[in-house]
Amino acid sequence: MSGMFDDFKEQVRSQANIVEIISEYVPLKKRGGSFWGCCPFHGEKTPSFSVTPDKNFFYCYGCHVGGDVFTFVMKMENCTFPEALKLLANKLGIAVPEKEKTKAELEREKQAKQVIAANELATRFFQACLTKTDYGIKAQEYLTGRGITPEIIERFSIGVALPNYNALLSALGKRGCSAGLLVQAGLAVNYDRGPMDKFRGRVMIPIQDPRGHVVGFGGRILEQNSQQMAKYMNTGETEWFNKRTLLFGMNVALKEIKKRRQAVIVEGYMDAISLHAAGIDWAVASMGTAFAQEQAKLLARAADEVVFSYDSDAAGQRATVRAVSIAKEAGLKVRVLIVPDGKDPDEFVRKHGKDAYLRLIETAVSGIEFQMQYVISQNNVSNLAGKVEAVSNILPFLLECKNEIEVAQHIKTLAQRLTIDEGLIMSEYRKLSRKNDRREAVSKWQVQPNVLSAEDLAEQLLLYVILKNTDLALVYRDKIDSVGFMSKFRGEIYEGLLKQLDAGNQSAADKLFTELSNEAATELAQIMTKDLAEENGEKLVDDCLRQMRRGALERSYEEHRLRADEYERLGDDRFLQELAESQKIKDEIKQVLSEENNYNYVYLGNDITVTSGFVINNKKSKVIIDGTYNNVKYTYTNNLSLESEVIKVSTTNKKIILKNNSRY
Repeated sequence: MSGMFDDFKEQVRSQANIVEIISEYVPLKKRGGSFWGCCPFHGEKTPSFSVTPDKNFFYCYGCHVGGDVFTFVMKMENCTFPEALKLLANKLGIAVPEKEKTKAELEREKQAKQVIAANELATRFFQACLTKTDYGIKAQEYLTGRGITPEIIERFSIGVALPNYNALLSALGKRGCSAGLLVQAGLAVNYDRGPMDKFRGRVMIPIQDPRGHVVGFGGRILEQNSQQMAKYMNTGETEWFNKRTLLFGMNVALKEIKKRRQAVIVEGYMDAISLHAAGIDWAVASMGTAFAQEQAKLLARAADEVVFSYDSDAAGQRATVRAVSIAKEAGLKVRVLIVPDGKDPDEFVRKHGKDAYLRLIETAVSGIEFQMQYVISQNNVSNLAGKVEAVSNILPFLLECKNEIEVAQHIKTLAQRLTIDEGLIMSEYRKLSRKNDRREAVSKWQVQPNVLSAEDLAEQLLLYVILKNTDLALVYRDKIDSVGFMSKFRGEIYEGLLKQLDAGNQSAADKLFTELSNEAATELAQIMTKDLAEENGEKLVDDCLRQMRRGALERSYEEHRLRADEYERLGDDRFLQELAESQKIKDEIKQVLSEENNYNYVYLGNDITVTSGFVINNKKSKVIIDGTYNNVKYTYTNNLSLESEVIKVSTTNKKIILKNNSRY
């Protein structure tokens, strides 16, 4: 079956015209060898979204999202790869191969269809009870009192469960649904006296999966006659209703989430419904405080940023601290909205309105800032022990930051708040970093965002060359493995390429997108946008590997140097060992430099347009190059070592030519 599925996948890939498929979603105009349009993944008026048919991929120069035709459909339809594959196959009229199913699999499939059908019937029954019964009038009055309009009631298919013990059982029984099926669906419960309706006297809210199937319900009590009756009741966990994989309101909020590239996450479905009623229709609910990895991945397909707006009580704040880390792990930007006066989002928006809540979204703090604030609030930082405990609890959150610049800023802020020496906190952070095997990046080029360092460019160019000429990937495999990649996403691309080549797929690059994480797929799309002139591939690979090895050695040197400084400050004799290791690495760096040609160069890449360049030679040399990258102006500034000499700056070949042994 595996071979049949691979053949099917390749048939869909080869027949899917990426320009035609994307044109169904985005108006495109041909310009040169590519097609251009406004990006569907972020708001823009000037087209920066390109589709390159001969390479069979798309890339947005604005939000840096890219991939192949499967990636595009997955993002637009918020679906998995198998779902995107089937959707494209249906569009192209290609039969989807079905493996022979076991008796148990066929039975589960049949049960799933029956349960979903029963849930759909129950939804319509609850809606009819809301609009056509006397008890429904009470429910309508309750909903109106909460600012929930008929439009919102229809949008979320809200209904009401009658207070009778068997109203649903009786109604659905007449439609062919057995009591056993309703028990299986979580709509009825078996008691000693027989089955009874699970939901009675409650406002009923259907919960749908990403495909729009009703898989469960939430019920809010309408009349609290007993303290023993739960205010809220959900369908129990079943094979079809698993809260970890669901987000309430995702089906109705998806379009707005994609448009804004942002989602607001609340705890309960009534919070989400109230926000939609107020016009904040990019809100979803995690249905409790246990935000899960599966929910984060679901959001990452549609959004770049999430704003958590959990309740302001202790449980809500603890849950937010955990949720921030989970969302960041999924590659999402995270902010946290603090609802004042201990209110939940539902209460706040009904009292203060949409504009007030939008101001809270605008002023929401970053996820790491919230985590730091929370930890500090939970410790008595008026004494040393409390400060030490706070720092220890905050450091693991700093490890989740994407770069050391961000870490340094947060450490500076933390040091000021706790009145602790900044160097001491940094020292503890580095100890924890080493335990977690985290690479400490040392930046050599100070450039504006989106402009790559020499080592970044070397890694990208290396991948570009071996993707274009896969034979070189196998020839240089051992050397590349020994050097490794600074970027884990480029490393993921490389490992994916080798996996494809080991499986005998020579056109491996075409098949990589669907095998990679979102971040790695975006990085691959950016690499594929390069349009380099045909050069000596082996020489370029050698040059790239030299730069990568040099960068790895320089990072290692800096790590050992900092460790030596730390040990010396503490009076620890181990600083001599670290100094010796630093010298050893320094000698290796000199060896790498001696292996290079008479002249070194920094290759800027054909996607960078250099408009001017000049050199200042004094006691310290400096290269300044003004130019543009992706239509964004930038400036390279590089301080060179004392013995360095810049030979020339080439604006045509886009190279900075340096004297041998120069440091950059």
